[in-house]
Amino acid sequence: MTIPAVSYKQFGDIQRPVAPVGTKRWIVLYIMITAVLLTSLACWNNLSGGSLIEIFRDDGDDVPPPHTQYAKMARYLVHKAEWVSMGSLSTVDAIKGFPMVNIISVADSARGEKSTGVLYFYLTMLDYTAQDLHKDNRLTVMLTLDQDKYCTNNGIDPMEPTCARIMISGRADKIINGTDEYAFGSRAMFSRHPAAEKWIKTDGHNFFLCKLNITQIAVLDFYGGPHYVTVEDYMAADPDKQLAVADDSSKSNSNERQIPPRFSSSTPITVE
Repeated sequence: MTIPAVSYKQFGDIQRPVAPVGTKRWIVLYIMITAVLLTSLACWNNLSGGSLIEIFRDDGDDVPPPHTQYAKMARYLVHKAEWVSMGSLSTVDAIKGFPMVNIISVADSARGEKSTGVLYFYLTMLDYTAQDLHKDNRLTVMLTLDQDKYCTNNGIDPMEPTCARIMISGRADKIINGTDEYAFGSRAMFSRHPAAEKWIKTDGHNFFLCKLNITQIAVLDFYGGPHYVTVEDYMAADPDKQLAVADDSSKSNSNERQIPPRFSSSTPITVE
């Protein structure tokens, strides 16, 4: 005796058609192909240093200006910089007068605020850079577009001219405590470098706030050698933050920036 097959369903249920075997195979094949493609793209991204992600990443306005806009490129790099390579003339007996270099944390504004173009930094006389600048406050700083791996992630060697860099020469000026500029510069440094608040509270270190008073700006962002940007063009490159530049006809042959009127409280570096 053959027992008939019986299927059960609740009252009111709609009979749903069963997908044909061929349709199931296509679905499985589609999933497998998708998995293979995603795996291949992930491998390509790793081998290319993340360039695939860069293609789809939305960085908003945080992209370098065209390489022909030298003043804007300089302002862009200064505003992005968290640190610089700072060169001074050594006062160490064995290498007196030799170029010496150090990594110095900097800020031209608080994080998230508009660019000022003025580099602020803390120094201590326990460090050789401050000792050098106390003797001769001339210095040069270098900033690179690869500070945040922008060049490396885009397959550009940091030494290539297309990996933009700027060299800013000038003098280090100490900012007087208790002034508006001191409050501004300190807040900028604390915003970008929270550790700086500990530095100035450490007994015996006597950190003091300085800024770079610019004399010359050299921009290398493409083949053909560096381009020199005047301080006036540099300060005017960012329309959101234009600092005043004093007009002194007696110094018409000098490219050294005069301190803006609202920030006029700096002095040469001295030992406290």
